[in-house]
Amino acid sequence: MTNTIFDWLFPSSCVQCENIINPHLGLCDYCLADLPLFDLSIHANLLNRPDIAQMFPNCEFDKLFACAFYQSPFELWLKQLKFNNQIYYKKALRQVIKRQLIHFFDHHPLLPDMFIILPLHTSRFLNRGFNQVSQVWHPCLANYAPLSNVLIRSKKTQAQSELSKAKRIKNLKDAFICTADISGKTVAVIDDVMTTGATLNAATNTLKQAGAKQVWAFTTCLTPI
Repeated sequence: MTNTIFDWLFPSSCVQCENIINPHLGLCDYCLADLPLFDLSIHANLLNRPDIAQMFPNCEFDKLFACAFYQSPFELWLKQLKFNNQIYYKKALRQVIKRQLIHFFDHHPLLPDMFIILPLHTSRFLNRGFNQVSQVWHPCLANYAPLSNVLIRSKKTQAQSELSKAKRIKNLKDAFICTADISGKTVAVIDDVMTTGATLNAATNTLKQAGAKQVWAFTTCLTPI
């Protein structure tokens, strides 16, 4: 009853059109359907899509999942969540991710053995107070595979956004440690935005050195080059 009264007094609105919607959602059905999302029924593995393969030619991981290019409105949502903790964008992002995961696994029935959300270094986590990738993705994964914390970010690196591609790679050298033997496992690693792939490549190399059979990269958005 209390929730019903609260929802009546403070109704939720779509982050795009501002129409009233279910309080558990961030987008109305019309705005969700209108978003420029990748068609995963054609390329479930985006590394097989020619334009994306050309943009990211040196990927160490075996498969790539993403929801959309890093452009409007996703750029605004992710920046506001990451840098200003505008948490009401989480609902919209979760809707998008859940929709794309359903499409991906409908056309790619094999499941990974585990998901790993890319960790922040302890100092950055304490400074920011939250991991925005975990906040968005964690509730979306329960139906697919367990979440693991075997990957640790052991090196405090510069913010990648400040660096060139070559410096990003150098910046991430020995940045991760895997704390378990994952021989023969298929691991899906999750980040919010893939710009050059350097962070996901560094994580992939660490996981493969620990025995992973395959590493899949899952990211909310890809930066178009």
